[in-house]
Amino acid sequence: MSVEQLSEADFDGADELVDRVQQTLAQRVEEEMSRHSDGMAPEGVERELAGKLIDDVLSAEIKESAARGRPFLDPGKEWFVKQAVMAEMFGLGRLEPLLADEGVENIDIIGNEPVWLSYADGTVMRAPRIAPTDEALLRWLQRLAARHGRTERAINSSSPLLNMELPGGERLAATIEVSDRPHVSIRRHRLSKTGLEDLRQRGMISTGQLALLRAAVRAEKNVVVCGRQRAGKTTLLRALCWEIPPDERFATLETEFELGLHRHRDRFPAVVAFEERVGTVVADLSHLVWQSLRMHTTRTIVGEVRGREIIPMLDALSTGGSGSLSTLHARNAGDAVNRMARLCLEGNSAWTPELAHETVAHAIDLIVHIDLVADGSGLDRYVAEIVSVEAGEYGRPARTYLFQRSTDSSGTIGRRSVPTGNLPTDIDDYERAGFDRNWLTCGSDGEWILRRAGDRDA
Repeated sequence: MSVEQLSEADFDGADELVDRVQQTLAQRVEEEMSRHSDGMAPEGVERELAGKLIDDVLSAEIKESAARGRPFLDPGKEWFVKQAVMAEMFGLGRLEPLLADEGVENIDIIGNEPVWLSYADGTVMRAPRIAPTDEALLRWLQRLAARHGRTERAINSSSPLLNMELPGGERLAATIEVSDRPHVSIRRHRLSKTGLEDLRQRGMISTGQLALLRAAVRAEKNVVVCGRQRAGKTTLLRALCWEIPPDERFATLETEFELGLHRHRDRFPAVVAFEERVGTVVADLSHLVWQSLRMHTTRTIVGEVRGREIIPMLDALSTGGSGSLSTLHARNAGDAVNRMARLCLEGNSAWTPELAHETVAHAIDLIVHIDLVADGSGLDRYVAEIVSVEAGEYGRPARTYLFQRSTDSSGTIGRRSVPTGNLPTDIDDYERAGFDRNWLTCGSDGEWILRRAGDRDA
């Protein structure tokens, strides 16, 4: 029976009862498991043991409740409690039906309050709480970290931050003690197999932009995708990866797995997927960049650049690396250049601003900026700028805007970007990869497929 069906059998006080039974059962199971000579046993054995003990634990709890004047449970409610307890211990509990809703993009939890659901079209709704108390939510988080974390992860007083991937590929971030109450945010990436053509059909990129980006990947250009939160950076990055030849061996580096390319071995049989190990210096992103280069990979995909990992990444790119892709938080393409330079200076105090800008200029070929606009029909995500980068005067980055928002005779700036008529100095590389320069010089609007009013966003 699914967790969705469990919610239909819910009753007053069920959350508290499930929580009490789960705590007692977990302790009983732990005591029994500790009798193994090594203190460990396969998860299947643990689940089987819990199934054998749960009747006794529930019966004792019901009798204790009855002694306090609460009514006995009918068979249907007993069944509900047992199923809910097992779902809490070995699954995702009340989170599962929320993740089953394909339209949900973000799930935000504050303690034991009703959950906030954000849909891809901008709709925000409330859903039933995940746990009856803040303490129960913390225990739930600890079980998730222990059972589903790919690497050793925990959340407690000494480790108040938790970042991990859930079994379905969703990203979970949680905080305790450093925040007023336990806070949990879950981000779903619903478009795991989306390519550039899919994004064109959704109005995120134009036909001309698709042609340029496809050629950039094939020509092994180093591309940075930038934008603010929820703009769709990871979605576009993943789509670019689907342009990489199937037989190519490349590496992905992430703090938590989000791209999920390793889950599509039929399409990416040789991908080497790295995930940072929390609290281990030798396995942070900056070290994993160097490790990936030693494993015969042709290009490096960095899920998000936000720290000192930018230095080995840019160094590798500027000394011969090619075809690498990454994302970055930035307000526009120009800001992305400055932000990369700032990260270099923050990562190594010995660097000078001149060295930082020169390194960026020699390492990055293309910057793609995604904008996010809320309008009457929902959220509109689209590529607003594409900028070619090269070393200019005094080695500083010189930017050539290839796509930019249009401006009419009154000075009004349009939403969709159009070709500027400019050509990158390395246009020959793009043309050898199948690109037609007419997409940049013909003066058309880029052939956008615009969303109709009422359409749900990607």
